Amino acid sequence: MPSTPTTKSQVQAYRFVLRRMQSALVRKDAVMLHDPMRTHSRATIVGVCLAVLGVLGFVIVGLLSPAPTVPEGGIIIAEPSGTVYVVSGNPKTLTPTFNLASARLLVLAQSQQGQGGAQPSAQDANTPGQAPAAPTVVPDENLKDIPKARLAGLPNGPQLLPVDDQRIKDDWAVCDRILIDPTLPDAKAKTGIETTVLAGVDTFDRELRDGESLLVKAKNTKTYLIYRTPTTVNQQNANAVRAEVDMNDSSAVAALHLNANSARDISVGLLNAIPEVKKLTAPAIDGSGTNVQLGQPVGSVFSVSRAGGAKDYYVVQADGYDKIKSTTADLIRYKKSPGGATIPEISPEKISSVQPQQRIDDSAYPDTVPGVLQAQSAGASVACLEWNLQGSGSARDQHTSLHISGDLPTPKDAQGNKMAPVKISTPNADGQKIDQFFMPPGRAAYARSATSKENFDTGSLSLVSDRGVKYGIPDLKTAGALGLANPTPAPDAIIRLLPDGAQLNTKDVMRSYDSVPIDPNAGTIPTPSTQSGSGGG
Repeated sequence: MPSTPTTKSQVQAYRFVLRRMQSALVRKDAVMLHDPMRTHSRATIVGVCLAVLGVLGFVIVGLLSPAPTVPEGGIIIAEPSGTVYVVSGNPKTLTPTFNLASARLLVLAQSQQGQGGAQPSAQDANTPGQAPAAPTVVPDENLKDIPKARLAGLPNGPQLLPVDDQRIKDDWAVCDRILIDPTLPDAKAKTGIETTVLAGVDTFDRELRDGESLLVKAKNTKTYLIYRTPTTVNQQNANAVRAEVDMNDSSAVAALHLNANSARDISVGLLNAIPEVKKLTAPAIDGSGTNVQLGQPVGSVFSVSRAGGAKDYYVVQADGYDKIKSTTADLIRYKKSPGGATIPEISPEKISSVQPQQRIDDSAYPDTVPGVLQAQSAGASVACLEWNLQGSGSARDQHTSLHISGDLPTPKDAQGNKMAPVKISTPNADGQKIDQFFMPPGRAAYARSATSKENFDTGSLSLVSDRGVKYGIPDLKTAGALGLANPTPAPDAIIRLLPDGAQLNTKDVMRSYDSVPIDPNAGTIPTPSTQSGSGGG
């Protein structure tokens, strides 16, 4: 028979027996110093210990983070579908909603129904509501056997209910950009305007300076001169004001050095955001003849030199004189010049014995005739009226300033490129439509519309999204249920320019749907040109 070959294991075993016999003869002891099974035993013990620790770890994690279950009530978000549900009833029923805002309003509405359906009193409504609990995230697999109600809520509700670090700064602005056609002569180069509302932006260019003005033509065909606010007018919370100018009044046009070709169009939104002062026209002077004490005709203008070379201007009244600004002096002289072509200068002692009058109020007139900025000039095609808050406590007040630039003052992104505004296609409640809106992405505003500091705490509430849509909120209780607190004042003249979204109330949120009807004419379909030129839709 063929022999069986010796295996490697047999050889190793034979050598091991020889070494053990040799050790026993030398040591006269058959017991080995090192047990070859000891390492194996240790490895087994360590493995068992690690397994026990692993099991304990899973037990602890399971106790601290149990598997998601459907709560008895409140809001859940299904994973991975992202559907938002409201849990209610016994047995449980899931009501699918359009967004988190709808779900939170639905919870508030159900709680009011549980109290007999009574609407909150005025005092209760103006008490901030309790902050809502965070939604529970539950796998879709765990929801498959729970009955579902009809789809309910606000189809066009907001997608973001901002927490503190998602709210914008208290800066608002409305900007008009004059569209220029460089192929046309300057007098005809202005082809229209583009109006943009900015929220949470403070990167504006220079302010309108002393001695500068804008000549603007409104849609109501009236013409206004916008200029730096004089220090003599009671309008110190605005750095620019507007005054109507009659372009058919040749004397006023000449006195102010105006040219109809310099007028630029202005949107209603920007015009209304700028405080208005009295019309720029020559004041009426009563009486005729000559003032004997001054030796000057009634209605004439004279000057008095002061130390340092400055001059004060006065107009002669029948029974005295009025101190006026140089702009007012020109308006009077271009209207009627009974004193002649030049302005006579009178010595100071001659007027000291004459009774001064205070019949002419030209405090809102510019101190000197300002020059008009041309829209076609570099860096002057964009005008922005910025609104922000200044001061704190009882001294907190609104402040507006007019800024001039050659481009929209939107910030830059991480790559250094200017961020583009979102196109707006829907008019507001008054039928006015802006062209664009910009707010830093991923932000929102919870604001009170205000016209002055007196209604900082009483104006209407709204939530403004980064898409430029305004959502009305009826009261503080509803706002609290939405997770919103501490509204900040915002300019009513700018807020009202935005298109309206859904009203965030407990009545409209109760509407339920099989499917949401869509107007086939609603919305806009982007074209290649609009896609490349817009930052959103």
